[in-house]
Amino acid sequence: MSRFGKAKSWVEVKVGVPASWVEGVSNFLIELGSGGVIQKDDSTVLAYFPDLSSFPGRRKRISRYLSDLSASGEKFIFQWRRIPEEKWGESWKAHFKPLHATPRIVIRPPWEEYRGKKGEMILTLDPGMAFGTGTHPTTQMCLRALEKLIPVFARPPSVLDFGTGSGILAIAAGKLGAGKILALDVDPAAIRWARRNAALNRWKEGIDFRMSPARALRRRFGIVVANLLPQELWQASSFLARRVSPRGFLVVSGILRGQKEETASAFMAGGLTVESSEEKKGWACLTLKKHRA
Repeated sequence: MSRFGKAKSWVEVKVGVPASWVEGVSNFLIELGSGGVIQKDDSTVLAYFPDLSSFPGRRKRISRYLSDLSASGEKFIFQWRRIPEEKWGESWKAHFKPLHATPRIVIRPPWEEYRGKKGEMILTLDPGMAFGTGTHPTTQMCLRALEKLIPVFARPPSVLDFGTGSGILAIAAGKLGAGKILALDVDPAAIRWARRNAALNRWKEGIDFRMSPARALRRRFGIVVANLLPQELWQASSFLARRVSPRGFLVVSGILRGQKEETASAFMAGGLTVESSEEKKGWACLTLKKHRA
């Protein structure tokens, strides 16, 4: 989900740590508010924050966190630099390469060539200012859930992508055979980039990208997907549960492994039951089903 579309400049944080720390450091940076984290190699993590008045406080917390980890004598590297808004896209290009988000779905940036193999689905994505490149485990698990769920329906299901960001989940749902798709975000920059990505994939029809307040929505959908921060998911749990049609599914991610039970409880109160769950690199994704109206 895009969170910081109004920032005039950005801060790129570079952390070099032992390989065994990478997962924990990545999770910490996202919990701290980074909307984009890239694992550059086995020991280097890049994270992006809006260059707002709150960043100095975040910088101190990162430094303190790394210092606490290194109490046993391990060394780390912590660097940061400001990136003007107009250079944001170029900083992403240096690190964004074609990747298998799932065994079937390949995400490629428009500036990289990729020859797909038989059975692969190629999704062209330019994240722009809206986070969501397919590199994060939560996005990959949502994509796998959509791969499994969409063929279950006798007819192409309608889909709500709540917090669409770059549009990756909405576009993937369309390519996987979904019916009408509504993709919402509160950030106008996200909506612009999501529409651009839909055009890059020649998938303008069938997806309604809209900046709309959630409270105005009354429709129900066969599949609702929301890849958000835990606090955002819990706050929206009642609303999201109401948007799922009877016998429909809700896919939620953005939660840490230890937050699964709390998250499941929030949605079970809305008439949903956990159908399945997946974990990857400390993160979790839940698929829930609504059995009654």
